[in-house]
Amino acid sequence: MPVKLKRLSYYLRQEGPLAVVLPAAIALAAVGLLLHTLNGRLRPVLEAEARSQATNLMTQAIAAAVDNCLQEHYMDYGDFVSLEKDGAGKVTSITSNTAANSRFKRQVVEAVVRQLSTLDSEALGVPLGTLTGQPLLSGAGPRVRVSVDSVGDVTADYANSFTSAGVNQTLHRVCLEVNATVRLFLPGEVLPVSASSSVCVAETVIVGETPDTYLNLDKGEG
Repeated sequence: MPVKLKRLSYYLRQEGPLAVVLPAAIALAAVGLLLHTLNGRLRPVLEAEARSQATNLMTQAIAAAVDNCLQEHYMDYGDFVSLEKDGAGKVTSITSNTAANSRFKRQVVEAVVRQLSTLDSEALGVPLGTLTGQPLLSGAGPRVRVSVDSVGDVTADYANSFTSAGVNQTLHRVCLEVNATVRLFLPGEVLPVSASSSVCVAETVIVGETPDTYLNLDKGEG
């Protein structure tokens, strides 16, 4: 190799750009590998914690929305269901009040959407100590930010149940089954989370025999 080329090669190895670029590239690669490893270990924990917290808060929000609608509109059993009786007082039919049920269901869905849109970001944040999986560090350290990116589908349907409440008595319960989905914003990811909750909106004890056929009380009615 000519002397000039040897000197140039020596310069590049010892004092030239490679002397700076190569160590920097190695350092960046090492940092990238470390971050990739940490992300692979911490990401599942972050998602699980965020999903668990969101599900609990969503369930509470659904219950609060239903309770608020019941109180605001003074709804009781007679607003949801009509009992028809014969001259002897025997219940001959049980019929849903379709218009009132539809209106109430719509009000609940709107209230749930409002509730979910304002979920507390502080309550959704996950402490760094929790992500380590170490019990002693659980809840410690700064919180990884988790917030509601958007509210997805919110649906509601009625469900009726009839159970024995004693001799010649039947407990009739009307429940509203609410299903909701939100999208959580995590660092570098949008995570969909769904929650379901069944809330009793009305109940009564029917004394005497109940009719064999219940009118308009299918799950999707209302």
